[in-house]
Amino acid sequence: MKASWWKSSDLKNLEEEVAGLKTNVKQLESNSQTKVKAVEATEANALALKKQSEGFLLEYDRLLEENQNLRNQLQLIDQMLSHSDSKKSS
Repeated sequence: MKASWWKSSDLKNLEEEVAGLKTNVKQLESNSQTKVKAVEATEANALALKKQSEGFLLEYDRLLEENQNLRNQLQLIDQMLSHSDSKKSS
């Protein structure tokens, strides 16, 4: 007969430790999945914000160009009125 060098209490303690470690692993896996989902959501939000800012930049450029066109038109009207006034006074 082989003599067991493990006592049953030692074996029970090790089994409890293994069970505890398995529980910890499951909890860590769950935490990891939660954090991965949070990172994915944050990345999606960052991408949406980037696209939104690109849209704002395009709109800003369009408005800037429109503003310049309106200023040019106003300047032409001003010149025409000024020229017209000078003809009247001559």
